[in-house]
Amino acid sequence: MPFPVFWCFALLSNTAASAQWVNIAWALGDNRLPAAVLAVWQISALLGTIPGVLLGARAARRFGHVRTLVWSSAVEAVSCLAVAAAAWDTGGGLSTRRALLVAVVCSVTPFAVGFGGPSWLALVSAWPGTASRTRQLLLDSIQFQLGRTAGPPVAAFLIATVGHPVPVAAVANAVTFLAVTVIMAAAARTLRDVPPPPAPPGGPASARRPSWRLFGSTAVLAAAGYALASDTSRLYVARLIRAADQPAVVFSVTVSVVALTAAVAAAVAARRRLPDRRLAQLGLGLLAAGLVTWATASTLGVPAWIAGGALVGASLPLAHAALTSLVMGEAGDADQATGAAVTMATNTGAVALGSTVVAPLVSPLGPLVFLPMAAVAAVALARVRRRYRADPPPPPAGPVPVGAVSARGTPPDRPR
Repeated sequence: MPFPVFWCFALLSNTAASAQWVNIAWALGDNRLPAAVLAVWQISALLGTIPGVLLGARAARRFGHVRTLVWSSAVEAVSCLAVAAAAWDTGGGLSTRRALLVAVVCSVTPFAVGFGGPSWLALVSAWPGTASRTRQLLLDSIQFQLGRTAGPPVAAFLIATVGHPVPVAAVANAVTFLAVTVIMAAAARTLRDVPPPPAPPGGPASARRPSWRLFGSTAVLAAAGYALASDTSRLYVARLIRAADQPAVVFSVTVSVVALTAAVAAAVAARRRLPDRRLAQLGLGLLAAGLVTWATASTLGVPAWIAGGALVGASLPLAHAALTSLVMGEAGDADQATGAAVTMATNTGAVALGSTVVAPLVSPLGPLVFLPMAAVAAVALARVRRRYRADPPPPPAGPVPVGAVSARGTPPDRPR
């Protein structure tokens, strides 16, 4: 399957998923509901993602990446239908009990995403003809962020025009996942799993660390700080915008700006091909600046939400792709799915922890709650700068074999 075809189907799926997420965030961000509902939503995501990631990594090693993606897409389609049933209300908004049910049922979707996520990243990062793992992750980030750009306007339209926006968005998302399931099942007959490229002598594969020891690496710790600061912050944006008596369109525009600037940043970075350490530092710095800008929203209002969204959005693909590539490099070329699984599990745990700690502070602090999260991003930036001080040696000259990842994507001498 040509990568552009795979990319387009992924874009369609992520657009529908983004519309569903925005509708759920807006419904659970209702000020009539306790802030703890959002924390339960993230804890449910943790409880769903961790088992999914662990099982997904094992399934990828045993059954292959393509078959694992088929299964995960099918489960995600079923989970969307379950969300639609749980979110159906009488038209007066979700009650606290119903909102908690939705938050818990939503754990099935993260399980499916976690199950297929390691295979997705491993397959995308080593697609036939790939010259750089980081560049492939950036290209994948472009379609993901474009989906997040198109999804919020669709969600805003549903909120304004239909009586049950969450169930409608969830059913539409289920249809796209069923389509992706059929497409991937058909492609499985012709698209073989990409074999791991041969690693250079002395490279990461020959000095591969046990998967549990990856959790202590600088790249994983920085990824945890990045996820805690970025994802936890975006979780409470809807509630804080509603608390400021702003309409749904402000939230929709802010989320779209985040996604659009993320797509632009990913496209620029893919062309520049900066080293992973520099991409990570730039992404974490932009994240801290964006969160500080959001902290001024109580004074500046709508412009602060939009400007902060632009900075936060630009940070996302840079930090995510660079840190994920570093972790996958430490796992070794022979087990890319394990490195991706460690990153996903760490990010999910960090977000669940952050949402639990931040929830009681949202109401008393308002937008100022973003300041401590900006500090977390700054600490992660300082850690990366201290540990990754030098660029890796340039990759050896010569053509890259089909399906291989060049040394630029997996530098052999990357320090932890």
